[in-house]
Amino acid sequence: MAMKGRPTKYPGVNYLAKGRYLVRGLATDPRTGRRKEVRRTLQDVSASEAARVRANLIEEIEAGAAKPLRRRVGEFAQSWMKSKALKLSSNSAQTYGDALDQHVLPALGDYHYDSLTNEIVQEWIDECLLAQWKTPSGRVKRYSPKSVHVWFRVFRTMTRDAMEPLRLERDPTIRVSFPSFDDDVVSKAITAETLAKFLEAMRSGFPQHYALTVALAYTGMRFCHVSALKWEDWDERKQNIVVSRRQVRGDVGPVSRKKRAPREYPVQPELAEVLRWHRQRMIKEQAPGLADGWMFPTSVGTLRAPSSVGKAWTRCIGEAGIEKRFTVHGLRYTFNDLVRRANVDPIVRRALLGHVTEDMQRHYSNVGLDEKRAAVAGVIALVPNSSAESGGTFSGTSQETTPKTETAGHP
Repeated sequence: MAMKGRPTKYPGVNYLAKGRYLVRGLATDPRTGRRKEVRRTLQDVSASEAARVRANLIEEIEAGAAKPLRRRVGEFAQSWMKSKALKLSSNSAQTYGDALDQHVLPALGDYHYDSLTNEIVQEWIDECLLAQWKTPSGRVKRYSPKSVHVWFRVFRTMTRDAMEPLRLERDPTIRVSFPSFDDDVVSKAITAETLAKFLEAMRSGFPQHYALTVALAYTGMRFCHVSALKWEDWDERKQNIVVSRRQVRGDVGPVSRKKRAPREYPVQPELAEVLRWHRQRMIKEQAPGLADGWMFPTSVGTLRAPSSVGKAWTRCIGEAGIEKRFTVHGLRYTFNDLVRRANVDPIVRRALLGHVTEDMQRHYSNVGLDEKRAAVAGVIALVPNSSAESGGTFSGTSQETTPKTETAGHP
């Protein structure tokens, strides 16, 4: 049975519960000439306020340009996250949710969106930068500008998505300032010389992680794509890898639209040599995961997470003399920087890295595998000991540790 409530002294306004009213009415929409029903349940209002809302709704319909009800930031965030979660990866959705629940909504959630100004947003940013929090060990710390900027970017994205449906007249995230901090992509990269030292440290100290590291370094692909490769994806005759899946925490699925990857990726001789050595090593040891066809499984045959190379990574950072923070994803930044230094055309560069937008799709669709191959060859040439002068071996890999091509077979 439809909810009606108890009539009040205001026509079309029925009482449901304390602060809760049902408003109803009919109006003619001049755009269609048809009668249109108004029916809304309102929360936290008085009867007179409900009557005003009803009158405004009817007036808007009759004017032919209805305006949405005022919505609070917290109310919009609920519907926005439900829609956004359908399009984001699980990790990104978690980042968005944490930023909103823990930092944005406690400060801004009660504001009506149309009442927000950049002064209010700036005040929130400043308070976040000055706020203190305690670590589990009891140490008092402050949030870094980069962390606060992540929360702000989530709020800014949501606000720009709210501009049209809420008919906002101004964007309150414009002209909000932060302390200067180095967020340049290149700052997360390492030089070609340092990369060579890092790869050599991994080869000599942690051979079980070496092939994965080389694949990441000389394709620029994301960890979620490289760690989901199977041996069947590598065509030695065509000298390319087909990227058709991704994995996150063992959950395997197709390549997502959010985190794209090139469908085909060139495999240069230097990388091919390391992959053959890695495959021969897996066959010799009958490594777990080999029977399932995985290219880079863990020691127990499961799919990898970035943390699986944690201890080795830390040791190699020290041996390579890297003093700044350098993560697994830093190899992608490094590849990006080396592609730039190799004077690769920006269109080819974006196609290699999977930075494809709908507006530029037509450009990237014309980038052939031969162009990508030339670009990757230019990158490898920048790294010491990776050229033909090193005897055809990769980054200092000796003939004793890397089997010759003709001795390697498919598993």
